[in-house]
Amino acid sequence: MSDDRSPRHLHNPLAVARACAILEREITAGGFALSISGDMEAFSACRRTVRQGREAPLFDPAVTFLPPARAFWMAVRDGEDTVRALQAFRLDVADPSLAEWALGWVLGIYLKRNELIIPDSVQVPDTSVSHRIAGPVVYHGELWVDRHVRNRRLVEVFSRLGMLLALMKWQPVALWALIGNAMATRGHMVRMGYAHMEPGFMRWQFLPEGADPNEWLGLAEAAALERLAEEIVLQDGLDTARMKAHGPAATAAAAAAGGSVENRPAANTAADERNKAAS
Repeated sequence: MSDDRSPRHLHNPLAVARACAILEREITAGGFALSISGDMEAFSACRRTVRQGREAPLFDPAVTFLPPARAFWMAVRDGEDTVRALQAFRLDVADPSLAEWALGWVLGIYLKRNELIIPDSVQVPDTSVSHRIAGPVVYHGELWVDRHVRNRRLVEVFSRLGMLLALMKWQPVALWALIGNAMATRGHMVRMGYAHMEPGFMRWQFLPEGADPNEWLGLAEAAALERLAEEIVLQDGLDTARMKAHGPAATAAAAAAGGSVENRPAANTAADERNKAAS
């Protein structure tokens, strides 16, 4: 098991910064505005207004300490200032490993809000990659995109931007998420940047609100996220060169192949109460 509790550093911070700028540009080019905040009380109020329900206990400032140094949230608004997308991130320390720490952490926070949940098993499988993840980790949750947004790529681009910002802000060992079976098997998480998907990370007899009986682990280690950033920068350079060489026709072809987030067909995207990242 790797146990890297020493200060981390980015191997290619410029690529990560450039990738964030590219993703932000792609979102704003579609007529949206981005915001980011460490005020989790404001997140709670926004989330309850927009989605007509309480946030998951993991992001409820009434039961868990979430100062700006340890949490932030992001929103996408349209031209009428209507919130069309949300997501949140929090920093914790997995000790002695993510496998041994995560379940007790989740159970404890739910109990603080007087919500009873009963796991089907208290042991993560021995083969789980989470046994080698230790130290600072970032939980990614509450990802939601309004299903009426005519934008097929917004989920992918918005989530990638948040993940890379979390990487820059905290330089964790990894980002992780809990995902329902339907979401995990549709490919969304891999496109977002979760290179490792593992079924059965948490199984429930008595379920948390909005959870699946079988919750998958989505894991994005720091090195994989840096590689994702480099790929985003490389692809943007190729798209720019193609546009200069061939003009608008090439730009349209690139968009049809999965380029800009502008003017995409509607995506029926919803998220569950945990992070169910945009199912």
